[in-house]
Formats: sequence, C-alpha cells, structure tokens
Amino acid sequence: MDQYLNFKSHHPLTHKRSVVHTLTYREQQYVTTAEDRKSELAHVHNALRANGYPEWALAPPPSSAKRPPSTNNNPQRPMLGLPYVAGLSEQLGRLYKSHNIDIYHNPANTLRSMVVHHKEKTPKEHRCGTIYNITCDIDSSHTYIENSQPEIQRT
Repeated sequence: MDQYLNFKSHHPLTHKRSVVHTLTYREQQYVTTAEDRKSELAHVHNALRANGYPEWALAPPPSSAKRPPSTNNNPQRPMLGLPYVAGLSEQLGRLYKSHNIDIYHNPANTLRSMVVHHKEKTPKEHRCGTIYNITCDIDSSHTYIENSQPEIQRT
C-alpha cells in the first residue's frame, strides 16, 4: 500500500491538496504513453482514497485557481510562518490576507524535532560560572559585573 499524508491528519488543507497536485503532476510529466497515464492516475486515486481523501479532493483545481506567471512588477508581500492549529489557522490566514500578508504553516512537532538533538544538555552541577555585564539605565558609564558561581556538589 502506498502511504501518503492522511486526509484526517492534523495538517492544513493546502498541504493535503499539494499531495494530490504533486502526484498528478508527476503522472502528467513522467508517464509517456496514454495507457500508462490512465493506469497511473487510477493507481494514484486508489492510493489517495485508501489514505482517506474524498472524491472532491481528487479533482484537479479549477483553472481559475491556478496562479498566473509571476512578474517582478509586484512588490513581494511579507510572509509569516505560524504553527498549524485547526480552525484558528484558517481564520488567521483570512485576517492576514486582508492586510496583504501571506502566511504559511509549519508543523509544531515533527519527527525530526522529537528525535534529533544536536547538543546534550549540561547538568547543573557541571556548568561553570556565567559572567553578567549589566549597564545602569540612569548612567551608562556605570556597569555592574557579576560572576555566578556553580553550586557546590554535596557528597
């Protein structure tokens, strides 16, 4: 069985639609004969149905939904990345769009963020002293320097 992003998963609808788009684009670009295209498209639709995709999601987007070619005459709109929260993210997207700000969604918890840890945390008893330099708000020529001492390890 082919495993793709499940339609019932906690991801934005745009991510789910892009799965359909990518697979149908691949079929259009890389399958050469008409018979193989028909077979590949049927296989893609069956695999997506098995992953919970409804029939309306398998239909290609209307031609009006396709973006026109980009021209550099339009200034680039600011973009904002937000974690996806079902229900809230869609409302925020509409709100920001009305202010000409594009948003994109990134998953808050990914398998990578749960598994990969680049640095090990140093235990408190092994941390060395930290030096702080605090400047006075009233007179910037006066500073306070402090060296925090590590805790004494008791045996």
